[in-house]
Parts: sequence; C-alpha cells; structure tokens
Amino acid sequence: MGYAAHNALADADLSASAYRLFHKMCALQNRKDHGLVLVESQTKFAEQVGMSQASVSRSLKQLASQGFIYPEGRNWRIRPDFVFNGNGAAQGQAVQNIPAGTPDPYAGPRTDLTVIDGGNDEKADEADGSDDGA
Repeated sequence: MGYAAHNALADADLSASAYRLFHKMCALQNRKDHGLVLVESQTKFAEQVGMSQASVSRSLKQLASQGFIYPEGRNWRIRPDFVFNGNGAAQGQAVQNIPAGTPDPYAGPRTDLTVIDGGNDEKADEADGSDDGA
C-alpha cells in the first residue's frame, strides 16, 4: 500500500470494526485473482474474520460507501490501487476495471495542505498585469 493509500485509509471516517475488517480482507484476498475476497456466505465470512455478522455487514457497507472495496457478485474486491499482488501492467488494467460510480477514497479531506487567508493584493495585481493607477 502506497503513501496516498495509507493516508486515505487513515483519514477516512471508518469505525474500528470497518478498519479491522479491511485489514482482514487484505490478508484473505485471493492471491491469483488480485484483491478478490471470496464470500461463501456472510455468516461464514463473519466466522472467518472473527466478527459478528451484524458488524461485518455494517463494516462492508461502510468500506464500500467510501470506495475501499466494491461488490463483485456476492464477493468483494479491494481497490487495486490499495492492495495488489501482481505486476504494474496488471494493476493498471485492474484499476481501469473499477466500476463506474465507485466512490473515490482519495477524494476525502486533505490533511497535508493548509489554506492561508489573505495575501498581498498588490503583488497579485502585478502578477496578473493589472494596473489600477495608470
């Protein structure tokens, strides 16, 4: 997982259960079909990850609503730009296959930027070529 993915996950408004489930899903993903998490049934999946079925259900909805995972049939797929075990070309293709309408977890609030109010209007006028005095 890269720097931007770590930041997106850290900055996301996720419950502790959703955060835990995401990491469990990363560990359980299919190694041949990158990012695919097989879910035979939600009851068995809950047992597999050691969580209650209700907690798994809420966590899956939360992770999907923020774009960290998306459904693929009854299974789930982790965003390939977060966790991917293949080569760069395969990852690029997988990223292109993210379904349209899947939320973008990178679009959350940026914590590494600061907006400073004010500024020097005179210098801004000089930079854009405006001249009020002539």
